[in-house]
Amino acid sequence: MMRLIKTEFLKYKRYNILWLGIVSVLSSIILAAFQLAGTNNSIFSYTGLSGGVVWNHFSLFLPFTFTLVVGYSINREYTDFTLKNILVVPVSKFRLILSKLIVGYGLVIFEWIFSFTVTLIIAKIMGCTDINSNSCMISLKQMFVVSTCCYIAVLPVIVIATRKQDKFLSGVIFSFFYGFCGIFLANGNLINVYPVTTGLVLSNYAHDEKIVYSPLLSIGVVVIIFVGAIILLKVFNRKHNDISL
Repeated sequence: MMRLIKTEFLKYKRYNILWLGIVSVLSSIILAAFQLAGTNNSIFSYTGLSGGVVWNHFSLFLPFTFTLVVGYSINREYTDFTLKNILVVPVSKFRLILSKLIVGYGLVIFEWIFSFTVTLIIAKIMGCTDINSNSCMISLKQMFVVSTCCYIAVLPVIVIATRKQDKFLSGVIFSFFYGFCGIFLANGNLINVYPVTTGLVLSNYAHDEKIVYSPLLSIGVVVIIFVGAIILLKVFNRKHNDISL
């Protein structure tokens, strides 16, 4: 498995789709900066900028970006006819796709560090006043938790949408609306059970007093989604030669 994971990481070096992912993350951060600049406050807040990035990430950019990049990676195995070749080598389709999902989470870690770094740089450029170790740690935590939860939330979408060649784009479209709907559900107690918004609960994102956070409920949802995605992956690929083209 480790060899597969290493190979998948190396494959991303030749995937131009990564640049689209980077542009997507940058767009989220730049949009948050413009949103902050458009307020009537004369003093810009790093906390406000970071919160805006987190909000844009879960609601507009990360769900479809994760599905796009990882879905494209899996789809390349169809277009490059790799999945036909695994019939004659001791590598199951399940292990191959699982390695891609693991590498996908590695890209989530990269996105997290990249988002935090760029947000901090923009905050300094904008002259935000509350940049300190405490606010940075809160930002770091929120971005990590929200990114992780967003990735887990779209895992079933990726698994289902990549069963056949060139069908992953339907998953990308679904993931965009999946995240967008979170904007409306985040303003009520459904925030605790909607997969995309669980990250807000678990990172203790700033919220209205009328909304009651239930972290244990959100953890349960995340675990169910994760386990469900692995079960789906196993069911769809239960045979070594179960390849749909």
